[in-house]
Amino acid sequence: MGEILLYALNEAGETAFAEQLREADRHRLRTLARERLKQYPAVEVWDGPMCVLRLRRAAEAVAADDAT
Repeated sequence: MGEILLYALNEAGETAFAEQLREADRHRLRTLARERLKQYPAVEVWDGPMCVLRLRRAAEAVAADDAT
Protein backbone atom coordinates (compact mmCIF):
# COMPACT_ATOMS: atom_id res chain seq x y z
CA MET A 1 0.00 0.00 0.00
CA GLY A 2 1.10 3.56 -0.70
CA GLU A 3 0.28 6.65 1.31
CA ILE A 4 -3.03 6.07 3.12
CA LEU A 5 -5.23 9.14 3.65
CA LEU A 6 -8.57 9.31 5.43
CA TYR A 7 -10.88 12.17 4.46
CA ALA A 8 -14.00 13.13 6.38
CA LEU A 9 -16.45 15.03 4.19
CA ASN A 10 -19.12 17.56 5.08
CA GLU A 11 -22.65 17.65 3.64
CA ALA A 12 -21.39 19.46 0.52
CA GLY A 13 -18.80 16.74 -0.14
CA GLU A 14 -15.90 19.02 0.80
CA THR A 15 -13.03 17.86 2.97
CA ALA A 16 -13.77 18.76 6.59
CA PHE A 17 -10.97 16.67 8.13
CA ALA A 18 -8.01 14.71 6.80
CA GLU A 19 -5.44 12.48 8.38
CA GLN A 20 -2.57 10.37 7.13
CA LEU A 21 -2.69 6.77 8.31
CA ARG A 22 0.13 4.28 8.66
CA GLU A 23 -2.29 1.38 9.04
CA ALA A 24 -2.28 -1.12 6.18
CA ASP A 25 -4.69 -3.60 7.78
CA ARG A 26 -8.06 -3.25 6.04
CA HIS A 27 -10.03 -4.23 9.15
CA ARG A 28 -8.33 -1.46 11.14
CA LEU A 29 -8.93 1.05 8.30
CA ARG A 30 -12.64 0.20 8.29
CA THR A 31 -12.82 0.60 12.07
CA LEU A 32 -11.16 4.04 11.91
CA ALA A 33 -13.45 5.11 9.06
CA ARG A 34 -16.58 4.00 10.95
CA GLU A 35 -15.46 5.99 13.99
CA ARG A 36 -15.07 9.14 11.87
CA LEU A 37 -18.45 8.44 10.25
CA LYS A 38 -20.05 9.07 13.65
CA GLN A 39 -18.82 12.69 13.40
CA TYR A 40 -19.05 13.38 9.65
CA PRO A 41 -21.62 12.53 6.94
CA ALA A 42 -19.10 10.76 4.70
CA VAL A 43 -15.63 9.25 4.94
CA GLU A 44 -13.21 8.13 2.24
CA VAL A 45 -9.93 6.23 2.54
CA TRP A 46 -7.43 6.68 -0.27
CA ASP A 47 -4.40 4.54 -1.06
CA GLY A 48 -2.37 6.88 -3.24
CA PRO A 49 -4.58 7.84 -6.21
CA MET A 50 -7.20 5.12 -5.55
CA CYS A 51 -10.23 5.37 -3.25
CA VAL A 52 -10.31 2.04 -1.41
CA LEU A 53 -13.21 2.72 0.97
CA ARG A 54 -16.16 5.12 0.85
CA LEU A 55 -18.75 5.27 3.63
CA ARG A 56 -21.76 7.58 3.81
CA ARG A 57 -24.43 7.98 6.45
CA ALA A 58 -28.10 7.93 5.49
CA ALA A 59 -29.58 11.39 4.94
CA GLU A 60 -31.97 10.87 7.88
CA ALA A 61 -29.04 10.28 10.25
CA VAL A 62 -27.25 13.43 9.07
CA ALA A 63 -30.44 15.50 9.49
CA ALA A 64 -30.96 14.12 13.00
CA ASP A 65 -27.40 15.07 13.98
CA ASP A 66 -27.90 18.60 12.61
CA ALA A 67 -31.07 19.00 14.68
CA THR A 68 -29.28 18.24 17.97
